Amino acid sequence: MSISPLKLIAVFLTAIAPALSGAAPLFNEKALVAPHIHVESASQFVKWSGKPVPQGAYDKAYYNRTRLGTVSFGPKLKVHVDMIEDMMHFPSYYELVDVVTGAVLGKYAVFNPDDAEWYFAGNGMAYLNQLHLSLCGPRYTRKIVQKEKALAEAVQPLIYIGTETQVQGTVRLFESPASKNVVATLAPGTTAFVIGLQPGKDQKTGATLLVKTPFGLTGWHVADGAADNGALEIYQCN
Repeated sequence: MSISPLKLIAVFLTAIAPALSGAAPLFNEKALVAPHIHVESASQFVKWSGKPVPQGAYDKAYYNRTRLGTVSFGPKLKVHVDMIEDMMHFPSYYELVDVVTGAVLGKYAVFNPDDAEWYFAGNGMAYLNQLHLSLCGPRYTRKIVQKEKALAEAVQPLIYIGTETQVQGTVRLFESPASKNVVATLAPGTTAFVIGLQPGKDQKTGATLLVKTPFGLTGWHVADGAADNGALEIYQCN
C-alpha cells in the first residue's frame, strides 16, 4: 500500500512544527497517561485492555481504529478516546465515545495522530492543540466543553495563530473582513505577522486572516484567489 504525497507532507509538518513555533509543547506539566493524552490526575484515565473495537464507518483498507483508553471527562461522563488513523492520506481523526451509550460525542480531524496533544481537565472541559489543517505549520488550540451528556466546541472570536509569514504578490489589508477600505498594502517579500484566523473561514480559498504589518498596523486579508489581493505563504504549502 503506497502513501500519498499529501500524507508525507502531513507527517513532515507534524515533525517540524515544534521547531517552527519555537515554543515548548503545551500540557507538558500535566500527567501523560498515553501518547499525546494528558490529564489533570492519572486516576482519570484507564488504558484500554479489551478487544479491538469495530471500525465503524471507516474502511479498514485505509483506516486503522485504536481505542487508547477511557477518561473521566466531567460530572457523570466518561468517554472512550478512539484514534482513527488514515494510513494513506489525511486527515486522521480522534473520536470521543460515550461509555454508556456508545454514541460518538465528538469527532476531531487532525493531520495525523502524532500531531494532536490532548488535555482532559476532568471538570467537563478538554483542550486539543494541533496543526491547523488549512495552514502551513501553525498550531492552535480548541476547547471542548461538556453540556450535560453532550460535548460542544467553544466558539472563539479569533483563532490565535501567532506566526510570521512571507507576502507573495501585493497584499492589501482591509479594516474588516467585509470592507473594501484599505488599511495597509504589503509589497512582495515583506515579512508580516499573522495574529489569527476568523472562525469558520479556514479553507485555503476564503481563509480570513488578521495580519500585523512591520509598522504595527493591523488589517484583514481574505484569501479569495483574486490576483489583486495577493497571497500569504502561510497557506501556500501545497
